[in-house]
Amino acid sequence: MRALFIDGQAGAAGDMILGALIDLGVDPNTLKDALRPIVPSNFDLEVTRVSPNGIAATRLTVKVSEDVKHRHLPQVLALLAKGDLPARVRERAAGVFRRLAEAEAKIHSSTLEKVHFHEVGANDAIIDVVGSLWSLEQLGIERVLCAPLILGSGVGKSAHGAIHYPAPAVLEILKGISARHVDGLGETTTPTGAAILAEVAEFSINVAITAERIGYGAGAKTFLDRPNLLRATLGTVDFSFGHDTLWLGASDIDNTRPEVVEWVEERLREAGAVDVVTSTVAMKKGRHGTRIEVLCDFAQRGAMASVILNETGSLGVRWHEVMRTKLERRIESVNTPWGSIRVKVAVTPNGERAIPEYDDCREAASKHCRPLLEVIDRTAQLYYDQHPEHDTKRG
Repeated sequence: MRALFIDGQAGAAGDMILGALIDLGVDPNTLKDALRPIVPSNFDLEVTRVSPNGIAATRLTVKVSEDVKHRHLPQVLALLAKGDLPARVRERAAGVFRRLAEAEAKIHSSTLEKVHFHEVGANDAIIDVVGSLWSLEQLGIERVLCAPLILGSGVGKSAHGAIHYPAPAVLEILKGISARHVDGLGETTTPTGAAILAEVAEFSINVAITAERIGYGAGAKTFLDRPNLLRATLGTVDFSFGHDTLWLGASDIDNTRPEVVEWVEERLREAGAVDVVTSTVAMKKGRHGTRIEVLCDFAQRGAMASVILNETGSLGVRWHEVMRTKLERRIESVNTPWGSIRVKVAVTPNGERAIPEYDDCREAASKHCRPLLEVIDRTAQLYYDQHPEHDTKRG
């Protein structure tokens, strides 16, 4: 599948995203023709080649003859309805501006209809947003992947006065999305850049992409410790299987009674763990201990750590982000001689695989005094009898 992977050590802004896409081969003149019907003033795209830290890149400067600083969301959506934009570009652009409006409304205790955009409603912001989304279509990009964004720090100016960086709107837009706070950079990721990527991208540090071309979009600032570049890698990614990003927490324990480990496993699963694994490890001074590893979503890390630290003698939990390759799955119910039993159905490239739910089978085996293995095997076979087209054993 044709995909784009975005990363860099200097954050993301709308003009940097669009600059990187132009660097990948989007024609600026064709882009201007597509944008003219929706931009209510004369404008130009100044494209220059620069080399921050010796890396050849494209710097995009949007020049408008007459700008409007304040617009409401309905006005922006009305502009998007003009012209001949592809349907997905128009829908995505509307989604970007709704994200911006929701963030502004939350920050200023207003509503989507009443809140007015400042800089992000200006013509140059509309060009950055729509231009970036139009360029993705021109490059034939089916999926956009993005590394965690770099967030700066410091104090800057806004239409409402002084604000802290990252801007409040950036933090609202990126809620639930992994990002990195870096001191001393000022504003790095802008609300426009954050909203574009939040709308179209999947965020992960674990991406295996076969690169075809690499484009760089340059920002205007100069940083002492890093090039001010956004990098866009165009290539292919194998999406034969599903992927998601999870967090793996691990803790090694040698001062807890062994029977407590089972208790901790149950508490972790009750708290929302995707999976829990324990293993015996050799620790310092010749002691044997237990390693507890828990897999969970980003938002569940605190709950998992609380269980481990409160229920064991552990002094800490190590975390790192992991990418999981997974099969599509669903839950169905099968009528059996022992009642209804749930079956987890995994979709593989060769057909479907039925895995009866252990707890249901155990309860049925105990209630009807049948061997557990008989219940498991018979339930799976009954599923295949009802769905013979999915039984890979039958060819």
